Amino acid sequence: MAERSVIVTGGWGFVGRQALPKLLARGFAVHVLSRTAQQGDALPKGVTAHSIDLHDSDRLVPLVRSLRASHLLHLAWDTRHGIFWSSPENLDWIVSSKMLINAFIDGGGSRIVAAGTCAEYDWESGEELLREGASRLQPSTLYGQSKLAARKSLFTLAEHHKVSAAWGRIFFLFGPHEGEQRLVSGATIALLKGQPFPASIGDQVRDFSHVEDVAEGFVALLDSKVEGDVNIASGEPRSVASVLEALGQTIGRPELIQLGARPKAPNDPPRLVAAVERLRSEVGVKFPRSVDERLADTVQWWRSQAAAK
Repeated sequence: MAERSVIVTGGWGFVGRQALPKLLARGFAVHVLSRTAQQGDALPKGVTAHSIDLHDSDRLVPLVRSLRASHLLHLAWDTRHGIFWSSPENLDWIVSSKMLINAFIDGGGSRIVAAGTCAEYDWESGEELLREGASRLQPSTLYGQSKLAARKSLFTLAEHHKVSAAWGRIFFLFGPHEGEQRLVSGATIALLKGQPFPASIGDQVRDFSHVEDVAEGFVALLDSKVEGDVNIASGEPRSVASVLEALGQTIGRPELIQLGARPKAPNDPPRLVAAVERLRSEVGVKFPRSVDERLADTVQWWRSQAAAK
């Protein structure tokens, strides 16, 4: 077994692509398992791609066992915009995640970190901060319920086999390569084109986090001995309206933000913000830049994409 080798699922995804260079910088040999594995010159030195369907047990189990990796970073899941909340594929991911973890342990692996979600928490609690080990876990969506089931499976297997495991909960992401239907990307693209962006009144308070910072949180968590649940988020409460207004100011078209032009989604919780003491004090990660600074970075990235076309 290579002393510092990691299997990464979802390595070409939103968080995964940001995590790969950080893993390499920490000295890991990286194996990316993906249905859409990149090839040839697109691969960074130190990354090996394995093209595989993670739901294909006949191929996945022997491959994962044969890699004999020391670490596993499991990021893959169905995250298709507007679909993932209630997709039946969530149930498939519970089974496939358990199969992946078992195969990794069978191959001699000793450290597992997997991606969870703030949707595991009770969104009707009204708590100022959602805190690991204290806030109630009561998901209202199939996505959140399935993630919570996968978490239970991970910790049950880890305890039984005496391996180390942690569960990183993601809140509200934005940044490069985000799907264009999402809030920050959609607003940025519209404003850069000089188009209005209709939105709700925007008084919902959220924990917005830049994807690169979240990727650093996952890699640092993987490379630590911290176990259990860890919120990987900024801890900075921001209203949706303030984020949109910041984008408008940065782009120079604040008049294109149309707050109140759309109704809020039914049952939209008023506040979802992470407690981040574990991330900061135990994992040793504090996001280095504010949400406003990261929004400006994101605008610049989308400008560069438009200029390259």
